[in-house]
Amino acid sequence: MSSAGINFGGLASGLDTRAIISALMAVERRPISALQTKKTSLSSQKGLFGDFKKLLGDLQTEARALRTTTDFLKMKAATSNDDVLGVSASGSATPGTHQIKVLDLASAKIVASNGRAAKDTPLGDGTFLLDVGGTTHAIDIGAGTGYADTIEGIAQAIRAKDIDVTADVVDTGQAGSNRYQLVLRGKTQGSTGNFTLTPDTGSTALSTLLGELNTNVRATATDARIDLNGIEILRPSNSITDVIPGVTLDLKAKDAVNVVTVTITTDSEETTKQIQEFVDAYNKVVDFVATQNALGQDGTARTPLFGDSTLRSIRSSLRGIVGGAVDTGNSAISSLTNIGITSDREGKLTFSRSTFETKLGQDEQAVAAMFTGATTGIAGRISTQIDVYTGSTEGLIKARQDGFDRMIKDTQRRIEQGEARLVRFQANLETRYANLETQISRLQGQGSSISSINNLRR
Repeated sequence: MSSAGINFGGLASGLDTRAIISALMAVERRPISALQTKKTSLSSQKGLFGDFKKLLGDLQTEARALRTTTDFLKMKAATSNDDVLGVSASGSATPGTHQIKVLDLASAKIVASNGRAAKDTPLGDGTFLLDVGGTTHAIDIGAGTGYADTIEGIAQAIRAKDIDVTADVVDTGQAGSNRYQLVLRGKTQGSTGNFTLTPDTGSTALSTLLGELNTNVRATATDARIDLNGIEILRPSNSITDVIPGVTLDLKAKDAVNVVTVTITTDSEETTKQIQEFVDAYNKVVDFVATQNALGQDGTARTPLFGDSTLRSIRSSLRGIVGGAVDTGNSAISSLTNIGITSDREGKLTFSRSTFETKLGQDEQAVAAMFTGATTGIAGRISTQIDVYTGSTEGLIKARQDGFDRMIKDTQRRIEQGEARLVRFQANLETRYANLETQISRLQGQGSSISSINNLRR
């Protein structure tokens, strides 16, 4: 295309100018193609560092789950009679055996009125006081209150207070005067959930209803009562968490005669599972670095991060932590190798569950200290070290990714400059070749004229 926007194809010169320009443009585009390849590589490297950061984050999560003794030594609890007493234990529980009797279950108070033939029979306007756990609430019914002066209106008024007592009108299905009953239930078990009703103002019918509710107690607000190792204990709930440290007792049935034995032991299976998860997360980090440093079949690098010094440095520091000695208080258990975690030449770990469980049974405190020691514990050191790599402000990986961003931005700027130069270069070529065709055409015309004159002279 000429500078005037006219297509040409070497009509005067016989040259394939389109092909010539295309070939020249391809040569000029090579530096831009190289920049685009570089940009793609930089983006890939940045993305791979993002993947690596995630793997380090996963390893840090597993390490943090092992930093304290209560996290490391998982505990389990067993009960000799799960129908009477359920039990569970956290890592802060201490191994041991306890003898428990469930003398009484905690219960919430329930009261009911006498039956009535209809739930909308008027009782007359009035106010009564509902005392719940020492706090008094005034309940108003009748004209101007928004609640009808009926047992249904009373139930609605109590529910609207949003207190520790709920109320419902129960349809018993019985015929006649026993059809409907007003039932109040405490929301809180134990003596703290006790409640009483007192007339304040209103009709005799309302006072009569309140008297029925105070009299017809279907269930009392009682505390749970247990005998723990010979000591009687009261609690307001059937879920008791504060009598055996780290242990939750779930009272299910009263049995004041038979003793339930509760046994707390170390859960070696759960602890072993956590160690396996840590080893797996660590090996994924090692595998990632190994993959980036692998050569293709032709002996050349096949990944964008081949030989990256940051990856090598991180792998080396983590390997130094897991391979170093740890002061556990037991010289026979001072390294991961002693508890069944060995390393190969590439730094990848292998975990022997049987060896680990044996060592855990021999000295669980020393095994725990291997990971949980305040200054030398492997879990804490790895977690702290990974913070250096993955920190959101000054982390090593963030610094690398920021560097990639700067290089990608600079490369894109150079690509855009190169594209603009190519546009100008192509326009210049097209103008020059168009002018060449015009000049050749003019010369060819002059040559034809001269030939015609010579022919006339002959």
